[in-house]
Amino acid sequence: MKKKGKSLAELLIDVRIARNKVQNIINRMQNKIGTYNHIFMRNVASFPHLSKMVARESELLENVMDHLLTLEVILEILEIKIETIIYIGNIVTSAASVVEAIKLLKESFNLTPDISLLLDDIYSNFYVNVDLPKEIKINVKEEARSVLLDAEKIAEKRKSETYYQVNT
Repeated sequence: MKKKGKSLAELLIDVRIARNKVQNIINRMQNKIGTYNHIFMRNVASFPHLSKMVARESELLENVMDHLLTLEVILEILEIKIETIIYIGNIVTSAASVVEAIKLLKESFNLTPDISLLLDDIYSNFYVNVDLPKEIKINVKEEARSVLLDAEKIAEKRKSETYYQVNT
């Protein structure tokens, strides 16, 4: 049986959790390095052997810290990339509902043949370039009606604004 992967949103949450944990570790290491540096400075004259051990430990922690800082930056970049993918997915879905609204509008009344062909071309080329899953296509058709209603309201508002501008 094939194991189902996580959704992008769940993956984004995992990346944010990992980044938070790395940041917490970095903060603890910074405190520890500060403490070691303080111990080194305080005991360098009295306990030179102990001070050397503390200095070596501090160096090791700083090396680990460099890697953790790099990891934190990589996780941040990944977080941004996943957010972008999610956002672009939303844009594609929104664009699909607008394209479907064009089809609904075209079906509601007869247009000139050249405009009708142009709209058909836009509709078909959109779906050639953007492959949407079946369940999204069903939702898009429902959203297209609301897009069409919103567009009609905006057009009506613009029409009334133009009318008042002409008369003033």
